[in-house]
Amino acid sequence: MRIFARVGGLAAVLALSLVAAASADEPLVPSWMKIEKPARLVRLNIVAGWNANNGALNFNGYFGGNMTVVVPVAWTVDIAFKNTDAMLPHSLLVTKPFKEDEMPDLAGLSQVAIPRAYTNNPEEGLPAPKTDTVHFVAKDAGDFYLFCGAPGHGHGGMWTKLKIDAAADAPYIVVDQAATEGRR
Repeated sequence: MRIFARVGGLAAVLALSLVAAASADEPLVPSWMKIEKPARLVRLNIVAGWNANNGALNFNGYFGGNMTVVVPVAWTVDIAFKNTDAMLPHSLLVTKPFKEDEMPDLAGLSQVAIPRAYTNNPEEGLPAPKTDTVHFVAKDAGDFYLFCGAPGHGHGGMWTKLKIDAAADAPYIVVDQAATEGRR
């Protein structure tokens, strides 16, 4: 009887973990993403150092490319950026994707892939609790990074993916199955 109870319990745990894994790669709209579909506008609230994940080198808790923000082509993107990491300054730039061995130690205006898609002082970063606003139009489809330009932060994993997608009809995010829980 005990063996059947253990097997049943293990089966329930396995079933729950499979449901969680299946939903981890599903598109979702987090609380920090506000969509105005008729205006083709998405507002993102991005917090650098949101939690202790990756030593606080994260955007909304995500790092190392474990989250993808998807935006349809021709949508306007407004990013309200805030650094809450009291230890380090951070920035946000939209860059091209980098191969691991090509990732810059420092990223500034010459790495920006979309005009005006960066926070003030991208190479130095903004100290906590500073804020900035980034505003751009997602004109061309392609793959990009949301990247922290402060020294060593990109190498340390402070980047995530941005996909401007011609097939998308509204913005959303996708979080990798193996990602540590971030801000939803």
